[in-house]
Amino acid sequence: MIGMQKFSSSTAALTEEYGIEIGRWTEYGGTDFMPFGAMWCVIPPNSSSQADQHPEIELAVVVEGDADFDVAGAREHAPAGSAILLGSQERHVIHNRSAGDPLVLLSMYWMPEGAGHAR
Repeated sequence: MIGMQKFSSSTAALTEEYGIEIGRWTEYGGTDFMPFGAMWCVIPPNSSSQADQHPEIELAVVVEGDADFDVAGAREHAPAGSAILLGSQERHVIHNRSAGDPLVLLSMYWMPEGAGHAR
C-alpha cells in the first residue's frame, strides 16, 4: 500500500547538472514504484540551462518563477502554473526570465512506450 508522501523543492538535496541545480526524486525513499522519474530543477536569476536532449519524454511544470523554453528554434513563455511537454530527443534550453528570483521546475520524465523504463 502506498502512503502519502510530501516532496518539497525547498528541502531537496540539489547538485549541479546541466548548468543548473537538480534534485532527483531518487533521494526520497519509497519512490521506486512510480512509472516515471522526477526531479526538481532550480535555475538562478538571469540564467539558463545548458542545451539538453534525451530519449525520455519530459513534462516540465513551472512551480515558481517565469520561464522561457527554447525548443527547435521556437521560444515559448511559461509563467508559474504552466507546463511544457517535450518530446523524445527534442533539444531544449530553459531560461529564467527574472533578474532577482530563482526559477523552480518540477520535471517528470519517462521513456516512450515500448522503449523501456526511465530513471
